[in-house]
Amino acid sequence: MTEPDLSHAISDKIHLLYGVKGAAETNYRMIEYNQQHRQGIIRCNHDKLIETRAALAHITAINGAPVSVQVITVSGTIKSLRKRLTE
Repeated sequence: MTEPDLSHAISDKIHLLYGVKGAAETNYRMIEYNQQHRQGIIRCNHDKLIETRAALAHITAINGAPVSVQVITVSGTIKSLRKRLTE
């Protein structure tokens, strides 16, 4: 799975569950994705964290291939998040 495939799947699921207004309020964005490790960092509005996690949990397939998107950790800053992921 490539970064654009994952980003598109997340965006589509957020739009499906919450509509255009909800998607705009979520303010989702893919920061980075490591295809080799299949790990990525996404950002969202902190007020919409629960909605974003729900959208990620509802992703079951990308391009016909079964997937499971799991949240490893959550952080207030990208810097501390990267630090947690490398430990």
